[in-house]
Order: sequence, then structure tokens, then C-alpha cells
Amino acid sequence: MVQAYQGYFRKGRFISQEAAEIPDNVEAYVMLTGKRFPQPKTKAQQQLEAFDKFVSAVRLIDDEPLTADDFAELEETRANFNREVSL
Repeated sequence: MVQAYQGYFRKGRFISQEAAEIPDNVEAYVMLTGKRFPQPKTKAQQQLEAFDKFVSAVRLIDDEPLTADDFAELEETRANFNREVSL
């Protein structure tokens, strides 16, 4: 019986999205396609990307810049997420 599993190698180990139990001592053929998968982003990279998108979105706003009064209003009306737990 021939079965095919799609995945990639990382540090000498085969990584697949499909769960498969391959028994020991089974003959296998490996075919390399040359296609490379992107490296997963670190949490810091994800946060930097999100911040860059935020800054880009803010720069697209053509309205007048915020004034001191605007900042004071934002401070007064901001959401406060303090939680109290009673045991």
C-alpha cells in the first residue's frame, strides 16, 4: 500500500499537518519539490507588524491633529477594565 503525506522538514524532522502514525522499519520515499514554506513569525515580529499597521492607519487620517482637549476627553471616557474577584 502506498500513502502520501505532505509536509516539510525542519531540523531533520518531517512536519506534516496530517496526523499519521508511520510504523518503524517501513520503506519510504521522499520527494523534494523545492517549495519553501515561510518561517513562523515570533510574537515580537507579530506585535511589530501590528504596530506598523496601526501607525500606517493613523497616518491615513486626514483630519486635524488631536488637541490637548481631545486627549483630555479620551482620558475621561476611556474604558477601564479593572476586575475584582471575591472568594
